[in-house]
Amino acid sequence: MRVVGVRLTRVVLLAALVVGAGASSGAAAAPARAPILGVVPHAGLAPTSGAGAQHALSRSTPFAGSSFLTFDASYESLINRYFTDVAHDSGGTSNVYSVGTQYTDGSGAVEYQSTFGGSYLDHDALPSNGCDDGADAVCLTDAQLQGEIQNVLRTKGWHGSTTTMFFLLTPDGVGSCFDNFSNQCTTNVFCAYHSSFTDSSGEPVIYANEPYDATINGCDPGSSPNTGDGDADLNTISHEHNEAITDPFGDGWWRDSDGEENGDLCAWDFGTKLGGTTGVDAFNQLINGHHYWLQQEWSNNGSGCFQNSTQEGGGTNPGKNLDYHGGLVMHTNTTFAIYWLPTPGNTASPVVTGTAAENHQVTSSTGSWNGSPTGYGYQWQRCSPSGSSCADIPGATAPTYTLRSDDGGRTVRSTVRATNVNGASPYVASGVAAVVPVPSATAAPVLSGVAAVGKKLTTSGGTWNSIVTTAYQWLRCRANGSGCAPIPGATAATYTLVAGDGGHRIEARVTATNAAGTVAALSARSRIVLASPSAKKRPRIAGRARIGKKLSGSRGSWTNSPTGYRYQWLRCNGRGGSCSTIRHATRSTYRPSRHDAGHRLRLRVTAANAAGSRMATSSTTVRVTP
Repeated sequence: MRVVGVRLTRVVLLAALVVGAGASSGAAAAPARAPILGVVPHAGLAPTSGAGAQHALSRSTPFAGSSFLTFDASYESLINRYFTDVAHDSGGTSNVYSVGTQYTDGSGAVEYQSTFGGSYLDHDALPSNGCDDGADAVCLTDAQLQGEIQNVLRTKGWHGSTTTMFFLLTPDGVGSCFDNFSNQCTTNVFCAYHSSFTDSSGEPVIYANEPYDATINGCDPGSSPNTGDGDADLNTISHEHNEAITDPFGDGWWRDSDGEENGDLCAWDFGTKLGGTTGVDAFNQLINGHHYWLQQEWSNNGSGCFQNSTQEGGGTNPGKNLDYHGGLVMHTNTTFAIYWLPTPGNTASPVVTGTAAENHQVTSSTGSWNGSPTGYGYQWQRCSPSGSSCADIPGATAPTYTLRSDDGGRTVRSTVRATNVNGASPYVASGVAAVVPVPSATAAPVLSGVAAVGKKLTTSGGTWNSIVTTAYQWLRCRANGSGCAPIPGATAATYTLVAGDGGHRIEARVTATNAAGTVAALSARSRIVLASPSAKKRPRIAGRARIGKKLSGSRGSWTNSPTGYRYQWLRCNGRGGSCSTIRHATRSTYRPSRHDAGHRLRLRVTAANAAGSRMATSSTTVRVTP
């Protein structure tokens, strides 16, 4: 049937379809995009015109459980056997295919010469719904079905031609509509149809859309001579096959009055059964020794519907005959069956949550999928810091993964695949997460400053393998570097040395913290901390205390390695008290003057080092005499 849904026009096209011009010879080219042809209407509900074309039909079974998106166990083997049987009986006159041999084009008559080219199980994921048929969880437009046929042809290396036909069979639960706006769908208009398009390589592709008719109300032929659901589709396959042979591109044989093709004129007309029980296992075709229940085909020779060419003749309704429109017929044909058993398709990538840091656990979501997944598989991958060069992490196949040292400073991601009754999808990757490593010092903290009591030491924070926060603790050690212990309250980056540090070594401990943990690093120890000098022996004065005679002073003996000494002579009273500095008397020697007569003298020595200075004073001299 050429008219889709409403028969007010001869042909209803898909949106923006352009029909190629007809030709009068077998060399006519296929149209770039063809009309929907050979629609098999629902039994007893064939559209006539106007509103009568729209029937609110539905699926006869719900779409839940293991049957969703599958064929029954015998479906594929039965249909493959059917195509094999049709090819085996090529040239015979005992089945419906022989009726079509009367139709011709400019290069000759149809020949019943059929070949079965093979089948393919297509596990590509379903695209997003392109339509809504009001009943199915999945609904695909004709354009989407064409796209998948092209995918399979590229995968298999198959090619379209004017002698090749592809049958796309979709599983239970997948509905289809001609487009996304006309509401002409499996549930209200068709059980199957045939059409054609020109693929990306410029080759004509003749195809049929074969939904899972066994569960569509109005699409079951009423008898099942074979086990399983395949008999319903075999009837519509025969319908579309015979129509495509006689009218592959819409420019062959169809009736001008209403646009119907040879299959349409006999839709749901099975004729006399050859055997079996009507409504159960009746059959009207014996093809290669196997039983089938197929509609009859229209014969112009016999002006009626016949089960084979031997019955033709004596028809009484020539007014229904088909008209030739100058286009192509398929003289010989090769058929291919494509069984689309979709694995789940991803609609949103998985997402990794949790703290991406060593020794922490991260979790992957499943992402979002169509195709009714029944389970999920996981594989974590380790990638370069930039997120490239990802490789599987052995054994990391759970939804969660505990990050380890190998991951530090790298990136990780989850990959997830979904499984349904048809198999597993390809893995889909999450975004990458940069893994924070456990802190590790790439350069130790460095001390600066003078290691002397009263002086300030400063430590750097060190250099680390990641962004960290730092904390400080100063430690006091023995002179040999052992026995280091925290100095209470010394928790800043600087520390002022106190008297108790003298003679010890000091070190800084820097603690680094990030999301992965906390680690400490030590600076090198300081030199032994200097304290201020301390006199072990007092300075002494040598010489006679007489005016004009030279006195010499020793500096005494000191601890803590003084680095310099200062001298100051003092003039005291006759008893040695009330001493005061003598102006300009700042050397280790001194000659008493007349001002010193009757006074006693002392020498004050100041010893200094980095920690500070200390003074020590000698004993007094005797009184200075003239």
